[in-house]
Amino acid sequence: MTALTDDERQELALSVRAACERMASEERVRSVAYGEVGDEDPAHGSGFDAALWDALCNQVGVAAIALPEHLGGAGYGASALGVVAHELGRALAPVPFVSSTVLATGLLLDLNESDPDADKRLAGLAEGRRIAAAALTGDGGMWRRDAVALNATRSNEGWCVDGSVRHVLGGTIADDLVVVANTEDGEPAVFLLDPADDAVVTEPEPVLDGTRPLATVTLTSARGICLSGADPVDDVIDRNVNMALAVLSAEQVGACERVLEIATAYAGTREQFGRRIGSFQAIKHKCADMLVDLEWARSASQAALQALDGADSTAGEADWRASMAKAVCSEALRNAVHANVQIHGGIGFTWEDSAHLYLRRARTDEVLFGSPAQHWDRLAALTKLV
Repeated sequence: MTALTDDERQELALSVRAACERMASEERVRSVAYGEVGDEDPAHGSGFDAALWDALCNQVGVAAIALPEHLGGAGYGASALGVVAHELGRALAPVPFVSSTVLATGLLLDLNESDPDADKRLAGLAEGRRIAAAALTGDGGMWRRDAVALNATRSNEGWCVDGSVRHVLGGTIADDLVVVANTEDGEPAVFLLDPADDAVVTEPEPVLDGTRPLATVTLTSARGICLSGADPVDDVIDRNVNMALAVLSAEQVGACERVLEIATAYAGTREQFGRRIGSFQAIKHKCADMLVDLEWARSASQAALQALDGADSTAGEADWRASMAKAVCSEALRNAVHANVQIHGGIGFTWEDSAHLYLRRARTDEVLFGSPAQHWDRLAALTKLV
């Protein structure tokens, strides 16, 4: 694994930010996430900006950052993914970075020995030509062995997977679908499915945040490739879920940072009673609290990313740090968007104001891959505090 230098981190961040500033304006995000489906632009209302994703993948290389060099990747680790996620979070970019590049691609990379087209598939993901989604968490939000909702049976013709799973992030736009299903011996295994198969029915779900498209996937004897061998897959799934949590926390930090900028800019220009509202002590306190929460969240996110990069060799370190980052960053962003709405006053409650977009993202990310309460419980259990 190659580590980014400080100059490379800055260059990567500036490149992603430049692409988002050029192609992911607030108007564009609104159109992609909430526009009328069926407009001339196929991205309208889809929750996925294919043009932005193509630019990020082919001009910046965001989808190849963590892949090994022989697959066309850069061979960087979690910290590099965090740099990209931070900038995407600032812009609320409607792209499948966490769902495809981090979670699904990570699973396919770790379990590629059983896939005859693994190199070709991973190369397509690295170039952004393919998009993958993973169905792991089920209704409860968090990955748990006892909550697996799918079942797989072996026949002479291969594996068939049955069942239904909800809240699949990026499931509506996926070219490859990675699922966890219980096998006949009671052990979970990871399978690769083709969403274009008639036995796979993908239905979009109503969502609060249109930049986070979710789907219900129903499988009826869907043919799949079993990616996992005889060894338990729990460690592989845990590692990739921890990576998704840490990278998601970096997105939340980026969004929190941007919300603070929006709030302070508004407080510095809006006037009431003949003075700028930023001079009122109550507004100062809100902005100060937002800054404290932001720095706390930034530290928690960096701690999780560093643990996944192997900076700390303590056994189990990545597990509790990932849960800590998810809980801390979710609460920090939630508090920031609520304070931002209050600072904006009545206009902050309107659909036309940007505060509303970040509010939707915060409330969605808060429960994505598990709520803060669930992760505080996991943190306590992992660190043996209870």
